[in-house]
Amino acid sequence: MLKVENVVKEFDGFRAVDELSFKIEKNTITGLIGPNGAGKTTTFNIIAGALNLDKGEVYLADQKVNDYPAYQIARLGLARTFQIPRALKKMTVIENLMLVPNGQSGENLFNSWFNRSRVKKEEAANYQKAYQTLEFLELTHLEDELAANLSGGQKKLLEMGRALMADPELILLDEPGAGVNPTLMNKIAENIIKLKERGKTILLIEHNMDLIMNICDKVIVMSDGRYLVEGTPAEIKSNPEVLKAYLGEKTA
Repeated sequence: MLKVENVVKEFDGFRAVDELSFKIEKNTITGLIGPNGAGKTTTFNIIAGALNLDKGEVYLADQKVNDYPAYQIARLGLARTFQIPRALKKMTVIENLMLVPNGQSGENLFNSWFNRSRVKKEEAANYQKAYQTLEFLELTHLEDELAANLSGGQKKLLEMGRALMADPELILLDEPGAGVNPTLMNKIAENIIKLKERGKTILLIEHNMDLIMNICDKVIVMSDGRYLVEGTPAEIKSNPEVLKAYLGEKTA
């Protein structure tokens, strides 16, 4: 589903990502972990097309996407969330979801005046899809609530819903559990597992090791912008290289 090969990204001579390579298999949940400053979010930005890489290659479903803009990569089936949710605060929850589908007829002024039946039919379909997404996330009771009024955890769920409205095959989740209370954390974990059951592929950055250990099929560890090691959650938990990276010990 995703292949990263020898990727390098520098900022003013500092290598934030250094010859990074890894693969993500289809229909899996993979955790991308590492100490603060390891280059995880920079890697996400490169994969999603928000940053241009300096060297290396990125493939999405065997298609090279190095030079593609973010919108084009999104249309190939990739969606992402952000560590700080980016919902439109002055719009309702359902409106935030209905805004996502690409190429809506109502965005064209001509259609708004002369193809109103087409626009109305399309908006009805978008509403139904958005409501089904809220049912999946168990947020239907907040359908008409302004996004600004949601709790931190609810905003994370809405962010996930916005990603789902794009019908992605690969979903990048940037710290979905950050700042979330235990109850909503469990709900987020359940939803991620349900996404896999629906055939989706998930790559997530997360510092909550309980979440990583409980839901991931594989864990990839980064340190200082480099690939360090990968394995099952159990293997990573007891790997001495990983412990050294997190504790700041120097390898012999």
